Amino acid sequence: MQEQDIPVAEENKATPGDIVTFTRGKETWKGKVIPSGCTNSVVVDLSIMEKLPYRDVDSHLTCINHKKYTIVSRED
Repeated sequence: MQEQDIPVAEENKATPGDIVTFTRGKETWKGKVIPSGCTNSVVVDLSIMEKLPYRDVDSHLTCINHKKYTIVSRED
């Protein structure tokens, strides 16, 4: 089984309210996880960033696979 085929353990997945970081291109992004029906990823609200890097889309929401982010803080 290849690494990308190994599922992420439930305790390592972000939940709504958690703050996560991830890399796109050469930039690090930060956002707050919001509720969604996704099973393999989370939806992240990027509007918590002081300066949002340039994006090709106007939305402040993005979808990130569980294997591509780091949890910075958990919602209590």
